[in-house]
Amino acid sequence: MNVKKFFALAAEQGIIESEVVVTKNSSLSIGTFRGELENYSIAVSHRIKARGIFNGQMGFASSKKDDKDTPSFLVKQIKDGATVSESDDLAIIFKGSPKYKRKNMLNPAIQEIGEEEKIKNLFLIEKKLKEYDARITEVTVAYEERVGSTELHNSHGLKLKENGSYFYYYAYIVIKDGEETKTGYHVHLDNKPEKFDIDTFVAKVAKNGLDKLSGKPCNSGLYPAILNQEVTASLLQFYLEHVNAENVQKGSSLFAGKLNEQVASKKVTIIDAPLTDNVFYSYFDGEGVAKFNKAIIEKGVLKTFLHNLSTASKFGVESTGNAVGGTGKIGIAPSQATLKAGKLSFNELLTKLCNGFYLTEVQGLHAGMNPTSGDFSLQASGFMIKDGKIGKPISLVTVAGNLFAIFNDILEVGSDSELQLSGFTAPSVIIKEIAVSGE
Repeated sequence: MNVKKFFALAAEQGIIESEVVVTKNSSLSIGTFRGELENYSIAVSHRIKARGIFNGQMGFASSKKDDKDTPSFLVKQIKDGATVSESDDLAIIFKGSPKYKRKNMLNPAIQEIGEEEKIKNLFLIEKKLKEYDARITEVTVAYEERVGSTELHNSHGLKLKENGSYFYYYAYIVIKDGEETKTGYHVHLDNKPEKFDIDTFVAKVAKNGLDKLSGKPCNSGLYPAILNQEVTASLLQFYLEHVNAENVQKGSSLFAGKLNEQVASKKVTIIDAPLTDNVFYSYFDGEGVAKFNKAIIEKGVLKTFLHNLSTASKFGVESTGNAVGGTGKIGIAPSQATLKAGKLSFNELLTKLCNGFYLTEVQGLHAGMNPTSGDFSLQASGFMIKDGKIGKPISLVTVAGNLFAIFNDILEVGSDSELQLSGFTAPSVIIKEIAVSGE
């Protein structure tokens, strides 16, 4: 888009400060099922978001079109939106941070691999999974890649751009053993194609499903437990809603008034780490503020809330670079939130726990979690731990507890950190206890 024309028109129309964000993405999606190519799609998207200050209020605009009329269309939307706005958010267009840690995360190698080879890989994965064990009866395999860029320009002369790319392979299997049916899956996410090994991937998918066979409910009770990386990361997402400064401001955060106080186990250090070198690397936020790595909770002590420019101004602090741009509001979100790994391997966690429950999967988080109180009741599955070793599989149980009690009761943190598709990273952890409802 002709951003100079937009800024000129905006100024002429009384929009005293303005900003434009242009995102461009291309994606490739391929899926196979029962030896057939089930889906194949290529998509290209181009979106322009703009905002500006008119009569003291922020107005927002967006467009999927980019032609000669787009600048005037955006200006009109901004004025119309600002005129009817009743938001109490401060209207701020950021002038820029002193320093940005720019990094290009675009890897051309992803797109240099031909589509025929990617399709061939999917069929090979399906073949190898069916050969892995005769009880694997259905296999669905998918490949997805995305390449994109985000540009931010504003009327103060700030110009920022970041590029990125990633791919992932996903496989889902159905296992039948007599009357019993189980499922398994695994995802490989990366931006370095050379690190993907088909045999390793196949083994992880198969193991995820086959290990569940003969799973039954356990006796109901309170169990000391290990939570695997995926479960821990899922709980971490809900937990960090309470460090959102907007929620603190509204009174819906249980961390309100607890800054610099002990809110979790001393084993817990949670970092907002946008500059981590992986597919989610990002160096500026939705308002153009430079992102930086920081401790949210350090050894159990709450060190900071997460802010955008508006909440930071109201709290009398600097923005933490956690603004998320929208078409009608600037929100706040963690950026690569990470539960800092400990020193114990997974086997050492097992030995230390000795006897208990290993929770590997929960379902219904959005329905079964009370985001305000942190109370939860979730369908779950996992394994018993006996004498420091993985024992019989457990299925058809419900786990219940409280999110804040979980993070207070973390006794050990493992060294086996894993990045999830959500962008959250967590290792396995030992918790004091969890209520399991089974037989």
